Amino acid sequence: MGPHAGVPPQTPGIDAVIALLGATGYTGKLVATELSRRGIPHRLGARSPEKLASVPSDAERFVLDVGESGRLDEFLDGATAVISTVGPFIRLGMPAVEAAARNGVPYVDSTGEQQFMADVYAKFADAPAPIVPGCGFDFIPADLAAAVAMADLGSEVSEIAVHTQAAPIPSRGTARTTVEMAEALSSDARVRRVAFPDRVRTAVEFPFGDVPLARHAGRARVVTTMVLPSAVAPVVRRLSGVLPKLAPLVERLPEGPSPKMRARAKFRVLAEALGPGGRAAVLCEGRDVYGLTARFLVAAAEKVTGAGAMAPAEALDPVPFLDTVTGEDEHGAFSWRHLSA
Repeated sequence: MGPHAGVPPQTPGIDAVIALLGATGYTGKLVATELSRRGIPHRLGARSPEKLASVPSDAERFVLDVGESGRLDEFLDGATAVISTVGPFIRLGMPAVEAAARNGVPYVDSTGEQQFMADVYAKFADAPAPIVPGCGFDFIPADLAAAVAMADLGSEVSEIAVHTQAAPIPSRGTARTTVEMAEALSSDARVRRVAFPDRVRTAVEFPFGDVPLARHAGRARVVTTMVLPSAVAPVVRRLSGVLPKLAPLVERLPEGPSPKMRARAKFRVLAEALGPGGRAAVLCEGRDVYGLTARFLVAAAEKVTGAGAMAPAEALDPVPFLDTVTGEDEHGAFSWRHLSA
């Protein structure tokens, strides 16, 4: 879980400049706010000059389209890292990854699309800089907590399971990810009983988070689940053929929730490593997954290390990173802890 060979972690300073691509979108604006709040030098990139001018930031602004490779190269010139929030990633995300790899610039993004992540892992294994998709809420807590749990077990891991309990919040990005998950959901997906610290809860196996986690889980079986009300769980297994048909409705949803709604939305992520030697578990919890996505992305842009396409836990040192992003403010709350067996 230590640093990898290749690009070292960024040291914040006067010469550090983070390039933010997709700065006018819902997540992009939150990331711009986080960069400004922390006083980190940055530049903003997006297609619309009018929308770009409205982003509250003193940063340099680049009007560009992700299809303009030359303009992307200019945007990344001198950057110490790039954060991409340009989605849907499976359709729009690859040019930014290619530009980062071409220019040797560390790359992180907010994707929740596992097929995109798998494509990036396959295509950029030999990139000269760290290429790390999935550094928002969708994967950072789960992937890093799982790595810590496996290390805590200290022996053979036969299964690594990550269980997510989160209040649903309407947004286009979340809905797109849900549809993708449903397409991969098997009608015979298992319903599990999961021991959270307060009580046992019902969860359904969802293929969400297993692509990055499988990269560093060794031979362990990877399981990811979503906690649902007991009466709902059996029904969800039959939605694999229904939800994908609702994809055209996704674009009618709000761009993202209001700050008040975000602040009310709490979550817990439980990672369990199981093996002949017993069980080790790590719990992450907090509120405002959108505000935390901005926090995670900025911290990841500063701290990713190594070279090539990697899962978050391969490019970040899990315990120090989780400690770094722990805290509570008006933009979200996050904490984590080891659980006793």
